[in-house]
Amino acid sequence: MILAVFLAALLLLFIAVRHNVGVPFLAMIAGVAVYENWGAGFANFISEWIPGASVVWIQYALYGILVVGFPLILYLRAGKSGLFGALRIAESIVFAAVLTIMVAEPLASIFQFDTLAYEISSFLNNIRGIAMIVGISAAYVDVFLFHSGKAW
Repeated sequence: MILAVFLAALLLLFIAVRHNVGVPFLAMIAGVAVYENWGAGFANFISEWIPGASVVWIQYALYGILVVGFPLILYLRAGKSGLFGALRIAESIVFAAVLTIMVAEPLASIFQFDTLAYEISSFLNNIRGIAMIVGISAAYVDVFLFHSGKAW
């Protein structure tokens, strides 16, 4: 259920606010890359400085900041999307789906998943590659062709 609520909240936010999704989507992908290459080492470094801090929780916090926090802040500060109609809605759906894919594993280890969450997670993992390609392509189109909601 937690995954369904997370996905629904993201979809509602992205469709209602109608901001540019391109830069935040690319920031999410960059956050994953930074975390995979640097996150575990930095979490260990922080745990040495803070006695009694769990490395696992520090890793979750870093992952959340890099993959969810910064992209959502960028999204909320972005201008209105230059994309319109079905393309903007499709881009929002893909962004919400990919963000949900990215947080499904950490959420599964924090919360107990029910059958619905496992089904959503399984479906999203099956379309992960396609969603990433479509999302990155739409993000590039959004970034390169539109600036502050106006076509060049």
